[in-house]
Amino acid sequence: MTAAGVLDQCEALGAEAVIGNQIDGQVGTLCAVAFGAAHRATTRRAGELSNYLDVAHDLLADLLVIEGGTLRVREGAGLGLIIDPAKLEHYRLDR
Repeated sequence: MTAAGVLDQCEALGAEAVIGNQIDGQVGTLCAVAFGAAHRATTRRAGELSNYLDVAHDLLADLLVIEGGTLRVREGAGLGLIIDPAKLEHYRLDR
């Protein structure tokens, strides 16, 4: 079932939905933030999205920042993320 399908099930049952992640990196966290912001039902509660802080390194050029307890959706096309080419080169597994 997709994330949207789970959300539909929650709404149909009258259950609250909370967006969270489990040791996602910053790319995964940006996906969760965008999904949560896109649906009315998931904007009612705070998300649990700070697990990326436990990851030592990430691929983003512009790292996520939680300010005042808020992690905002990025502006720009798509998710608003830019992959750092040097970091990507460092972590490549296809060589």
